[in-house]
Amino acid sequence: MAKKKLRSKTKAKSKSRKAPKKKRGSLGVLIITVAIIALVIIVSKVKSGPAVKFIKSQVLAEWGVSGDKKGELDSPRGIALSPDGLDVYVTILNTNSVAKFKLPANPADDWTFLTEWGGKGSKDGQFNEPSGISTDKDGNVYVADAWNGRIQKFSDTGKFILEIGGQKAGFYSPRNVMVNKFGIVYVADTGTSRIHRFDTDGNRVGNPAGGSGKAPGKFMEDFGIALDSKGRIYVADAGNRRIQVFSPDLVPQAQIKVKAWDANLPLWPMLAIDSQDRLYAVSSGTQEIIVFDTKDKNFKYIGTIKSDMRDKPMFTNPLGVAVDAQDDLFITEISRNRVMKIKPVFE
Repeated sequence: MAKKKLRSKTKAKSKSRKAPKKKRGSLGVLIITVAIIALVIIVSKVKSGPAVKFIKSQVLAEWGVSGDKKGELDSPRGIALSPDGLDVYVTILNTNSVAKFKLPANPADDWTFLTEWGGKGSKDGQFNEPSGISTDKDGNVYVADAWNGRIQKFSDTGKFILEIGGQKAGFYSPRNVMVNKFGIVYVADTGTSRIHRFDTDGNRVGNPAGGSGKAPGKFMEDFGIALDSKGRIYVADAGNRRIQVFSPDLVPQAQIKVKAWDANLPLWPMLAIDSQDRLYAVSSGTQEIIVFDTKDKNFKYIGTIKSDMRDKPMFTNPLGVAVDAQDDLFITEISRNRVMKIKPVFE
């Protein structure tokens, strides 16, 4: 009997010794579970990126011309300001033309129609889907004539001066053009996913950059172009959902991811940069403008422009964007056939 009691006591002690092992096992499982949950949270934050910060904007003006009037905004596309900021040029898709307007001193007043030129065709001064537009320091106007595969240069009154590119340059559907302060003309040839350089006389400068692909320096349909105060070139790489940054000599330097440019949404991403080197990237499909700080080495996301001061959505298919000396934005609205002037409020 004594032996049986001893055995039972021994078993009891044995069981009591195993109990802590179960505790340690439970604690280990708990630690692992917490670690996994923390990892999931961290990964989800990395994947989602910074939280969206909305930048409210004051709507200063809205202008438009409808019907059979001169300068009718029948699907406006690109937009550019004259060097003095007094006039605005708009490319118009459905009339294959460029219209020029005088801006009012008081934004609440209407703008004044000055002139219009173009018409559908392939002759000098005609267009087949005009898209991006830019001006040089002398006031000349450059228009991306997409399906004629060329850039056309005009005087500020619409007089044809010369053609840049064309078939001899291997262009296929160039969608945008930008001229820097030194007179270098940058062309986004969307169909071949390349960036070209010319002088204002139409002479090629260096070799084109790009080509189709996902690697740095390659594009999947380049579109918008913008230039910062350091002379760097920003190119909207629509298919790769990013903006690529290049040196003035077209050496790739950095990439900026733009998640709003979803492949399932319409993409015509135009770009602009203001006097503070803030980069504005239009997202037509999501009806917003994303803003980045190009002075920050990581091109920090600043915020998203989408609503006015009363939190009312401002856009329906924004496309073209230009910035004046006061850092006010001029935006073409392709669905409403309007041009908006807004002032973002940065806190």
